[in-house]
Amino acid sequence: MNLYQLQQNALGIQQKAPKRISITVPFAILNQLIERSGYEGRSISNLAAFLLEQGLMTRR
Repeated sequence: MNLYQLQQNALGIQQKAPKRISITVPFAILNQLIERSGYEGRSISNLAAFLLEQGLMTRR
């Protein structure tokens, strides 16, 4: 594999990598996320990403 192919492969991987976003949620929603994330043993960020993904999948 030449250098160009390696660069193109790396670019494709970068484009598929997870991205960060910031959102503002009501206080009550934040409390629910904190409670549920503790119960499920995952981070708030991971739970929020999971819930967003699940919500988008059900729309299909």
